[in-house]
Amino acid sequence: MDANKLRAKIKENGLNQNDVAQKIGISSNSLSRKLLGKREFTLSEVLALCKVLRIENPQEIFLK
Repeated sequence: MDANKLRAKIKENGLNQNDVAQKIGISSNSLSRKLLGKREFTLSEVLALCKVLRIENPQEIFLK
């Protein structure tokens, strides 16, 4: 997962990590741990992120 690209998408959409966490149904601490690589995103979280952040090609962010 490319956390920098995901953070850029969050900013591009005018959101912050707390906003995104709330919209995808996880805590801000959980999102933070996932962005730091300490935990992995579930498939449902990836799908929710794609919808919320209008990510058209999730492979660029979520697959290395």
